[in-house]
Amino acid sequence: MSDNEVILRLSMAALLVTLLAGFLVIMQWKRACKRAAFRRQFHRDGEVIDVTPLRPRLEEVRRNYTAVAHTHARSIQAREDLVASARRKLGHLPFFRNHPAESEGEHHSA
Repeated sequence: MSDNEVILRLSMAALLVTLLAGFLVIMQWKRACKRAAFRRQFHRDGEVIDVTPLRPRLEEVRRNYTAVAHTHARSIQAREDLVASARRKLGHLPFFRNHPAESEGEHHSA
């Protein structure tokens, strides 16, 4: 192998390494730009939330908290219905169907 061939091969390898490094740098830069844009979309400096629509409800709660809380409390019947519904849903799962009860003699002693 002559000196010219060695120089040519080393130059080609250096060019490939440079191209690969450039590609990786550009890809990282694009990812960083995307992350920064995503963060900017949630970061709001100096902006306030308009609470005007909430003001009447807030005043109502301040005047009579117990009455407002009582109107939203669930009744006992609603809770019982919720438990019954959950029991029916779980009863349809394969794990809870057709399991034989353990007999007294099958318990393992420690």
